[in-house]
Amino acid sequence: MNWKCELVMDLAPLYYDGVASRVSKRLVKKHLRECPQCRTYYKKYHPVDKVPTEVPNWDVARKVRKRRLVLWGGFLSYLSTTIVALVFWYAREQKKMKKI
Repeated sequence: MNWKCELVMDLAPLYYDGVASRVSKRLVKKHLRECPQCRTYYKKYHPVDKVPTEVPNWDVARKVRKRRLVLWGGFLSYLSTTIVALVFWYAREQKKMKKI
């Protein structure tokens, strides 16, 4: 057993629970594909039906990000228009006060 196998066996519980870091997950996943001894160990102590296989849905994330940007853009447009209107109103009021 080499150091990679020992490392993977140490990380296996974290990988199984889905709390390992992204780098650790990638390392464990790659090693389990390549090493039959570690794959057997992992299957023996961690049932196959609970292996994290969920893949994030990037389309939904992209749509949410786009919608958030549109909403923020609308809010910032409204805010800047309001500020410009207030500045013009204030300037007009100042002109009125100077005439009096």
